[in-house]
Amino acid sequence: MQDNTNSTRNLDALRIIAACAVVILHYSDYVKDTQVGQFMVAHTWHFNLFVDLFFVVSGFVIASQYLGRVGDPMSIGRFLWRRLARIYPLHLATLAFYVALALALHFGIARTDNTARYPLSDLPAQLLLLHAIDGARLTFNFPSWSLSAEMFCYVLFPLIAITVTRNKALIIALVVLPALANSAYAAATGTGSWADWINKGGAFRALPAFNLGVACYLFRDQIARWPVIPGAVTALLAAFILAGSWLPEMADLIVIYAIATLAIQSDCTCRDTLLTTFGFDRWSSLTYSCYMLHIPVATIVLTFGARDLAPHLPGGRLTLIPVAIVVLAIASLASLRWFENPMRRYLNDAFDRRIGTRRPVAVAARPDTRR
Repeated sequence: MQDNTNSTRNLDALRIIAACAVVILHYSDYVKDTQVGQFMVAHTWHFNLFVDLFFVVSGFVIASQYLGRVGDPMSIGRFLWRRLARIYPLHLATLAFYVALALALHFGIARTDNTARYPLSDLPAQLLLLHAIDGARLTFNFPSWSLSAEMFCYVLFPLIAITVTRNKALIIALVVLPALANSAYAAATGTGSWADWINKGGAFRALPAFNLGVACYLFRDQIARWPVIPGAVTALLAAFILAGSWLPEMADLIVIYAIATLAIQSDCTCRDTLLTTFGFDRWSSLTYSCYMLHIPVATIVLTFGARDLAPHLPGGRLTLIPVAIVVLAIASLASLRWFENPMRRYLNDAFDRRIGTRRPVAVAARPDTRR
């Protein structure tokens, strides 16, 4: 079968939809004192599992770009550097925003009802991207826990690649065993579903999903030969969005895995779905910006801005939700164009200059704009 993994339009469409769903989830919490907000909170809590879709997509795309290309220290170093060049600048920028806010709170320049969210003691873990392993609580720009989880998977990827290069069937064990280990630990400690792990164990939550993405890449030929069910991706996605709040969390997680796998099947066979027909994939480059900036935007518009504006608006803070979304869209576009892309190019070029002529052209040929 022809390798069509360079076409990931359905996965790209899912990424931006997932990012928007996470925004809806978190913004609903700002208006939970209203009837609309209470309804949204009650019926969107399962949107947090869209982050697991990011992990599956990440595993698939990383495998498609780097499998077989991380076999020596130089290539591993370049791989990890490129991953950092993609995720770290915006993480550092949003972290700096909240550190500045923490200092303003400390000196009485600003005020908030949630000072515990900005402890400077958590900065080392944040800076080292370790806060999804055993973080004390969700702090600063809290969605960044998933960056820590992804970095955990990236560090393990060279070992995963070496393992599956020798026997690709071993990837099945690398999906199943971490999931079983998570389940056993959750049962033994009474911590609840591991699908809910974030700052404590979020890295281990990500690993089965990331490895599932790698497995889908390795078995893409077989997945492409599965019977085609027209509209399956869109129908399952719609069912998850509308009815997922009534399912157990682990059942929702399995549905997310199934949605990602069906989207991969569509991409491997170059089939359009309603997701690509409506052009959602065109906005996929904004996924990471949207995901990382939506809480800082909410802090400015829905927290500080609402103090002065909400009392004078019909609907109060609820009226500011569309304003926050528009500001987020503008900020995401600006961040991608004038900050993230230039910083990524600068950092990648700096590394390539340092190692001279060893730059692997085949990997560099495909720009990486995913979350």
